This record gives sequence, C-alpha cells and structure tokens, in this order.
Amino acid sequence: MTITDELRRWAMALPEVEETSHFRFRVPLWKVRGRTFLGMGKDETTAVFCVSEQEAQDAAATDPDTCVAVRRQDARRSFLGLQVELGDVPEERIRALVDQAWRRQAPKRLVAEHDRGR
Repeated sequence: MTITDELRRWAMALPEVEETSHFRFRVPLWKVRGRTFLGMGKDETTAVFCVSEQEAQDAAATDPDTCVAVRRQDARRSFLGLQVELGDVPEERIRALVDQAWRRQAPKRLVAEHDRGR
C-alpha cells in the first residue's frame, strides 16, 4: 500500500470527506464540506496539511528537514499549510496531522458530533 493509499484511507474515514483532484496538478485533494484540508504534492512524496500558520511554523522549527510552512507562489502569498516529506515522518504523526487538518477545516458542529460518536 502506498502512502497516498494510507492518506486516502485515513481521510475518508472522517465524516463528510470527499476526494477530488487538484485542477492543475491532478493530484488527490481531500475536502470536508467543500473546504480542502489535505492535498498531495505533485510527486506524491509530500503532502500539505491545512493547519494553522502557527502550528506549521512550530512544526517547521522543530523538524526543518521534513516540514516547511508553505505559502502560495502568486502575488497574494497567502498561507497554505504545512508541507511534510512523507517518507521521513512516522505513520502516527502523519495520521495525527490528517485529523488535525480535518478538525481545522470542518465546521465546529461536525467536529463536536464526531467527537461525541467516538
């Protein structure tokens, strides 16, 4: 099983997730109620997790060899998320980032319902 398959399995196990494809790069993206929370990098060895800018900066400072806070390349330079080199990070950390990104992008009510159901 590839890391993309693992990410897909973990993401799709969360409520109201849909998988789409990036309009330009044609790599998998996962959304909750229309909001992207996870996207594969172009070569599928990296992924971008939609965590807060502070969380991304903290992760990049702690582990600069595998994590980087990324911004759009266009004029807006808006914050995108945390890019992670997937082969160098333990599976449980990646799985936690999937959950963290989903929680950040999902509506609060949906997160609360999910937590009550656990």
